[in-house]
Order: sequence, then structure tokens, then C-alpha cells
Amino acid sequence: MYRFFPTRRGRSNQRHCDYIFFALLLQLSVEAGWIDPDSPLDAQQTRSYTADVDFRLVFSDEFEVPGRRFHDGLDPRWTAVDKNDYTNKALHYYHRDHAETSPGGYLNITTAAVETKFTSKQVVNGTVKRRRLKKKFRSGMIQTWNKFCFTGGVVQVRAKLPGEAKVGGLWPALWLMGNLARSTYVESSDCMWPWSYDKCSREHQKNQEINACKSSPHFGLHSHQGRGAPEIDILEAMPGSGVLPWGITKPYFSTSLQIAPGKTVKRPNNGDRPRPGSWYEGINYGENSSINVFFYGMKLSDGDESSYQADALSGNTPIDADYFDDFHVYRLEWEPPSFAKSQSRRNIDGNITYDHSNITLSANNKHSSWGYLRWYLDARFVYGIEGAAMRKLMGSKIPDEPAYVLLNTAISSTWGFPVPCPTGCDCDCFDCFLPGCTCAFHEGFCESLPAHFLIDYVRIYQGQGSSSAHTVGCSTDTHPTRKFIDAHRSRYVDPDLKAGVPLRPVTHGGGACEKDEDCRGHPLGSTSRCTRSCVCGGLNRLCLKTCHCSKTTTGPNCLATPA
Repeated sequence: MYRFFPTRRGRSNQRHCDYIFFALLLQLSVEAGWIDPDSPLDAQQTRSYTADVDFRLVFSDEFEVPGRRFHDGLDPRWTAVDKNDYTNKALHYYHRDHAETSPGGYLNITTAAVETKFTSKQVVNGTVKRRRLKKKFRSGMIQTWNKFCFTGGVVQVRAKLPGEAKVGGLWPALWLMGNLARSTYVESSDCMWPWSYDKCSREHQKNQEINACKSSPHFGLHSHQGRGAPEIDILEAMPGSGVLPWGITKPYFSTSLQIAPGKTVKRPNNGDRPRPGSWYEGINYGENSSINVFFYGMKLSDGDESSYQADALSGNTPIDADYFDDFHVYRLEWEPPSFAKSQSRRNIDGNITYDHSNITLSANNKHSSWGYLRWYLDARFVYGIEGAAMRKLMGSKIPDEPAYVLLNTAISSTWGFPVPCPTGCDCDCFDCFLPGCTCAFHEGFCESLPAHFLIDYVRIYQGQGSSSAHTVGCSTDTHPTRKFIDAHRSRYVDPDLKAGVPLRPVTHGGGACEKDEDCRGHPLGSTSRCTRSCVCGGLNRLCLKTCHCSKTTTGPNCLATPA
């Protein structure tokens, strides 16, 4: 781990310079707001591999302070999901205690075979009833939803994958999603995920809730602007062993863009390569990468006319045991369509409308004004998508929505489990503690738990100046979300719980303590105090010791920096 503070570095010949630069870095971090003061000086900017220009750090988390937790209301950057996961045939329950920082400077997302009982609303014979359910696994997810969002730039994550390289079953992921949908809160994603489409189409209008046909969409939204929640997957790792069709070997990881509308006719079949001219062109692959023939997208259906097709533009890159034993750097370079900023205008009502009629593509412009996505592994190019190709096939676009960051490990019977189900095995029963149920897992899966997904850092960079289309914010002038989320609050809270707000305010102090050091886990918290206060009620006198945080730290025990 690279640590800034000289008392941790052990490099005495640089001690004097480090102290001088510390004050400058602290000032920069306070001004920037989202930058972790622990980010080293050489991480304050990066050079784009694609555009060959310097991008400046706008967000970072180095996870250096041990003991940070991410319960709702405890951290200004991240929120740990604490609910059942209903998506992708999930076998796990996301528990808030399964994501925390550990000694050594890492975020630790732990997956374990632990039973969780919970109450859930279920539809039984057409009637909604509350049922007592249980899941046999717990895991962790943290996300920056409605706290930190950004549009365009460079995302870089250094991480070590969980579990065993040759044992399938875990689904670690690093990804982004548009802020209009909150991951695992399925009501928020209906007809919102993964739309990235800004045309008025009567065919698609009924399936895209915020579509470009609407002249008065309300909730602060702009007229004739199609919106949604596209998904960009920086990494989805598939551990396991064996050779798959087309010579693909496990383990590997996928890099993907998931968008709607999707192609509805002459789609490639899962397991087959697309026929020439039948799929997206303008996709580039690294030396060892290839098209993901196992997933071209999915049809979203709730049994009525609102069904629609989503596409997955995805590539696979083989990896080996070293990615599960050591840290590697995963990087995304995201350039939104440049016309989203340069070609907008305001109408007489103050709403922004868009004029695409004058946009032309230059044959000499490698990436064009329609933007691009490019993925890298340890500075090596692995996959890329050109926005012009998306527009040509389906009229969709490289995402320009404010996106938030998600880090998690899932367990799903659809990801890396034995297919077909082993003969004589009950594959509806997934339990590491019942002998008759373990046959549904790959050999060694249960023994590999608990498994730890370790994240060293998350850093996000953007271009600067008026010519950049990059922005920071979950609700921006060109892509507002705040009023829509406020007006549809019930979609963004867990229907199984009674929480009235999607996110609680971040607590500033108030955590239990015994001494000042209990409130000084962060090096910037040198003036934080553990104080004693008493409350009298009748004959009783209750006294408590709680943390009082300095201005440079926050959270109940002052372990996080303000953002």
C-alpha cells in the first residue's frame, strides 16, 4: 500500500518533503470535497490513454482508516446496502456489516455462508402478503447512489478478487449505473434500466418512462430529452475452470455496456458468434480479449405490454490465479457524446432541448463526437466501444447520465454454477451445511468461504475547462434527477422495511467512546474529542461518552472525511 503520511512510509530521506506537501494536499482535498486526503501526490492526475491529455482527480477513497463502516447515515461517500437482493436469482442477502475497512488500508467485502431471516412482501394468489423468508449466504455491496455521481472521465480501481480462481460461484463486480435507478431497488429500475436513448420513438415510448416524446415531463426534467439508467460494468469476474465454446477459458472477467433499446430481430444466440452485419460494429478488442458470446442482453418483462429488450455489448478477458492472490488495476475511460453540452439550447420555458441535426461524423476523427468507452487492465487495453456504432444500429448512445459507483460480490445460480444440474442433485437447495444440498455447488465452493473482495482504492479523474463534457453531481443542469427522485421516493426505499427516506443524513459525531483516541482513527482527527455528557430525568441521571468530531472528520466516530 502506498501511504502518504511519512510516519507510515518508512522513507526518512523524503520525510521533510512529505511534511511540506502534506499541508498542500490537505488544502486541495478540502477544496475539492470528494478527494480523500490520503490520496498520494502522484495520484492527483492521470494521463488519458485514449485522448493523451491530463485528467485531474475529482474523487478518491483510499480506505486507509481501519474500522470504517458504511451503514446508512455513517459515511458521506458510500452507503452499504442492507436488504435482500431480488435480482439475477440472487442467493445472498446484502448485509451492512459485510463491507468495512480493514487494517492494511483496504475495503473488505466479505461473502460468507451465514443464514439471514427476513420478512418480505410476496404475491400469493394475486394478493400481497408478508412472508418470513431466509437466505443461506450473506455478502456486501456499497454504492455512492445519490451522494457522489459523475459523467465522463477515468475510473481506476485497484483490487484483489475474492475466493479461489478455479472455483466457480462468486460474482465480484465493479460497475457504474445511472442515478435514476438504485441497484437492487427494482421499482426504481422498471422502464428506467438500462435506457440510453434520446429520440422520440412511438415504438419505444411506452417502455421508456422518461422519453424524448414528452414535451412537459414535469419533476424538473427537460422537454424532449430521453433519460434512463444505463449500466457500465468495469469488471464482472467469472472464476472456475475448463474450456468453453470458442476457446474461452475460465477464469475470466467481463467488461460490458448494458443499454436499451435492444435489437429485437435477428439477434445472435447465446453461445454463438453474431453473423456479419447482425450486431454492433465499431467494437475493439485487446490482444487476449474476445466477444462475450454468453450474454447479448435480456428481455425485461412483467407480463404486459411494457416488455422491452436490452442489449449487452460485452467482452471477455482471461485471467489467472494471480488476480485472486494479488492486486491489479482495472480502468475505464468514458467519454460521453460531446454534443450533449455543445449542441444544447434553452427554450422559452428555461428547459433544455437538443438539436442533433447539425452533428456530422468525421472520417478522420477516430472516436467522433458520439463518445466512447475503453477498458484497461494494468494499463493494457482490453475492450472498447465507439458511440457512432451504437447510433448506427439502434439509435442509442454512449451514456451521458450522472452515474454512481458500485462495489459488490454476489452469489447467483446463473453465474458460474454447475450447468446442467448434476444428476441426482436438488439444485433448488443451495446450502453449505446440508449434505444433500452441497452438490449444487462446484467442488470447493463452500470451503472457499468466507471470501474477501479487497479494494485498495477507487479514483476518478476528469478533464477540466469549458471544452470538457465531464461533470460531477447526481443532479446536473443538463440531466436533473433530484425532483424526480423526491417525487417517487417510494421506489427508492426497501418495500420490506419501514424506512421513510432513501438515505439518512450523515451523523457528525455521537458514537460511543471511552477515550479521545476512540474518535481519532483518522490522522486528520487530532482535535476530535471523547466527551462526557449527562441527562437528568427525575431521580435518574444518565451519563454517556460520545465522540465530537473536528471539522476535518465526520461519521459517528470521526473515521471519515467530509464530502
